[in-house]
Amino acid sequence: MSSTPTFADISAKFSEATLDEIIQKAGGTKHTSYKFGPSGKKGDAYLSRVFRITIFGVKVGPDGKEAELEVNTIVKAMPDNLHRRRLFRSVIFFRNEIHFYTKVIPAIEAFQAARQPKPNNPFVEYAKCYASLCDGINDFIVLEDVGPRGYRAPVRQDYIALEDALLTMRTLGRYHGVALAFNALDSKNFEKAASALEETYYGEHTREWYTDFLGLAENVAKDAIAKTYPNTKYETIGSNFLQPSLFDDLIDLVSTRSKLSVFGHGDCWTPNFLTSYGNGGEPLKIIIIDFQLARCSSLALDLSFFVYSCTSQELREKHYDELLRAYLDSAQDLITDLGGDAETIISWDSLKKELVQFGRFGCGMGIESLPMTMMEDEEVADLDAIKENAVLTDIWNITPFKEPAKQQRLADIFKHAIDQNYIK
Repeated sequence: MSSTPTFADISAKFSEATLDEIIQKAGGTKHTSYKFGPSGKKGDAYLSRVFRITIFGVKVGPDGKEAELEVNTIVKAMPDNLHRRRLFRSVIFFRNEIHFYTKVIPAIEAFQAARQPKPNNPFVEYAKCYASLCDGINDFIVLEDVGPRGYRAPVRQDYIALEDALLTMRTLGRYHGVALAFNALDSKNFEKAASALEETYYGEHTREWYTDFLGLAENVAKDAIAKTYPNTKYETIGSNFLQPSLFDDLIDLVSTRSKLSVFGHGDCWTPNFLTSYGNGGEPLKIIIIDFQLARCSSLALDLSFFVYSCTSQELREKHYDELLRAYLDSAQDLITDLGGDAETIISWDSLKKELVQFGRFGCGMGIESLPMTMMEDEEVADLDAIKENAVLTDIWNITPFKEPAKQQRLADIFKHAIDQNYIK
């Protein structure tokens, strides 16, 4: 790709007309100019290429005169390397995210707008979608760049601090809470929205694609547990969990519907929770991004993924119930605001039971996400150098950790899950 991107780098179907569409969606009439900004670093976007474009346009002001309008956008485009596109199954992930923004979000917005009395604090913690195209070849999606509003991603390798973790759990509580209220109060339209999402990761259609890599990830995890907790129940139970049958268990976990099924995010690690901070460095608000793995599934999938991929064992041991309480209170507050009977829809007991039934998912996904999180920048493969017959293990060729701290971080998610009775 040239140093200054062009529309053709994004998609053959991205044009000046797209810019007009974006400006009109933002309340203007037409675009006047645009400029590309810097894009992301290697390893932060496996499934797509990311462009930043600032679009300038005009809008008609209240006085009837034209005023300038500036729209900051992130444009996600398909990889131009066709082998990378095939290897990472970009077409499916793009389609799913576009459906999330064009079908699920509008359904949530319509549900909230129809509530009487109007909610005081509706769920709005997502970026605006300005334009998209989905044909399996030229796909792109244009989203609001929330950076200029002060939102940024935490550093990839770091543990999350307690205040950030509590805010993330409260935000997930609101994201799940709106879905729980939607399902309870308008189940027909909830199901219609849910049907727009497809399983992108764990299904018969992905078995051949994923299981060799899952085997590598299981070996890394077994080694970490054996070195950190040798000759303990954690090694025995962990080893029983980390078997070839794990893929079937993951299929069951994502496809089993429960009373606490929501529009799950599917990829709850810290870079997808963009955060704005106050003057004292305190986290204030979160915008959730990256819905490529969205699915209708138990809320415990997102919770366990986040807790095991992003928090330290020390934080879990001291504050786990506090995190769950923050989540529950936030979910119940929004459900009440939307006119639902919060305690009937989700209670402390039903949340804890859901985690016992589904919480092991965070370990099944954590054996992939944690090695990725702990990769140093120089270990990340050059995705645009992918060759024709590449398979997932060529790119994600993970091997057992040498550093005890990394072994411990991975082993500790199993210790916590086993102590909580999520893995038996």
